[in-house]
Amino acid sequence: MSLVHLCAQPTFKLDSIHQYSWDEGLTDWKHNTRDLYKYDNGGIKETNLLRLVLNGDVWENFYQFNKSYDGNNNLTESILQNWGDDMWNNGSRDSYTYDASNNTKTFSYAIYSGGNWMVFNENVYEYNLRNDIVEDHSTKLDFATLMMVNDQRLNYLYDADNLLEFEILEEWRDVITDWENEERKKYTYNIDEQIILIEIYGWSVSSMEWGTPYRQTIIDYNESNLPTVVTEQTIASGSWVNTVRVENTYDGNNNLVEILGQEWNSSTEEWENSYRQLRGFDTNNNEIELIFESWNASTEMWEGFLRLVKFWSEEGGLNVEGSNLQAENIRVYPNPVIDDVTIKVNNLLKSPLNVVLFDAYGNKVKQESIKIGTKKLKMSLQNLSSGIYFLRLNDQKVYKMVKQ
Repeated sequence: MSLVHLCAQPTFKLDSIHQYSWDEGLTDWKHNTRDLYKYDNGGIKETNLLRLVLNGDVWENFYQFNKSYDGNNNLTESILQNWGDDMWNNGSRDSYTYDASNNTKTFSYAIYSGGNWMVFNENVYEYNLRNDIVEDHSTKLDFATLMMVNDQRLNYLYDADNLLEFEILEEWRDVITDWENEERKKYTYNIDEQIILIEIYGWSVSSMEWGTPYRQTIIDYNESNLPTVVTEQTIASGSWVNTVRVENTYDGNNNLVEILGQEWNSSTEEWENSYRQLRGFDTNNNEIELIFESWNASTEMWEGFLRLVKFWSEEGGLNVEGSNLQAENIRVYPNPVIDDVTIKVNNLLKSPLNVVLFDAYGNKVKQESIKIGTKKLKMSLQNLSSGIYFLRLNDQKVYKMVKQ
């Protein structure tokens, strides 16, 4: 019987995001930020997100989010804490409640001040019988009275096919102690019920009616019904004039691999490059790299300024089984690992246990052993690059892990 069996998992969770900035002096990417994710509730939604920043050669705490969920795995609370004076300090809090259909019922944003949480903004959401949102009512803190007062209200209207037709923004006016129209969005759909046109109207206080649209967004799709070109236009001298355009490119798996942003040059009447995002995916269609670039019109070249590298792991991890080493007799931790990984067995070994580390391409990068009469080995990975690695125990693949 094989020592181990690796079970394929259909769901993946994000382990870490590594941020690099372009260093002109080094002419290379410089690693400066790490976002580490923890999942303490057994699900695929993170319970803690920790950001570390590089100070010299030392990774230091910067901020963290602690997140809580209800029995339906809905996010109920997200608390931002900042690191200072060698301790975590409360900063802000997002709170959510839900109705019986798991629709978001309320949202509130609070700041921690003077040992107490002070709510700054609140939103209350209403839905129809189809669970379509029909109203988003926001209130804000009045610092004079320290009470919540009306701020904005969004009303959503649907057509006979239950498609969103109008989104109307209203502002609260203290002068008239009532809501007043501010802006309206009108949505138009194609035969596949995809939005192809968004028109934006302004409200005329003098005539008390909606004017003609002053801005619009046109959306084109490919054969896979994915948006390929998004063009924004504004009215100038009674005609529609291009302003900005976004072009999306997809791979054979319909992953969005490139976003190209362009601006309209009214003098040349041509589109000019502005920014670009390049995205890479693994064989499981998880996004593993995102590069942000800006266009240098002088050199006519793209210049990268930010790079994100993401690491994923299979939900549920590995299933270890076999007659020689049982799952309960061996532990490999932590995973993900930053510096050192520990391999521990419950019973003293009567023969050496060979431990070989391979990279994702099958190259052997390290080999050590747990000696006779011992139970634990700590293997240093400090000098290894971030990525996926595999531990093999006694010539059998046992554990997949992520080096951060």
